[in-house]
Amino acid sequence: MNKKVIMSIVAVALVVAIGVIAVGCGNGAAKMEFTDTADVINKVVDTYTEENKFFAVGGDINTPVDGKAGLMNLADTEVVNSMLHTNDELLADVDEVASFVHAMNANTFTSGAFKLKSAGNAETFATSLKDSVLATQWMCGFPEKIVIFNVNGGDYVVYAIGNGEAIDYFKTQLTTVMGESAVVVTEEAVA
Repeated sequence: MNKKVIMSIVAVALVVAIGVIAVGCGNGAAKMEFTDTADVINKVVDTYTEENKFFAVGGDINTPVDGKAGLMNLADTEVVNSMLHTNDELLADVDEVASFVHAMNANTFTSGAFKLKSAGNAETFATSLKDSVLATQWMCGFPEKIVIFNVNGGDYVVYAIGNGEAIDYFKTQLTTVMGESAVVVTEEAVA
């Protein structure tokens, strides 16, 4: 082979290799499709085995949903803050919110999904959410663990707090269902 042919083969190989690397690195994980924030949690809850299900309610006082996550009225900040341990400053960054809560004891399991106005605020939002939740004055027992996820590159932040076993199961199911579109931002003991 002459030098020109070898150089042409090397050039083609280099272009192909760069194309493979570019495709492999891509734009990150594929995003999941959700109809709303309740759907984010329900995709997880729908995978629960009978053994891991519990009596739960979603939504808020005016729009309760039995056994599933439900949308909350974001305009009723007092209810949202009370149920999800948030504050008005956090909710200012939110377009939509859903809840899924253990019906007998919220300290056993509470989760919320927040659709953010800007995905670029996900890390700051998650940190502020953790601080707000951990600043709660608990009554009738304490949750053991908190986990917070960044979903779809920061479009959504999902959190759960409660009994360690329930939180670990929620985390396992969420990461199984959402794969690389969900990233754990925080996971720690509460007490």
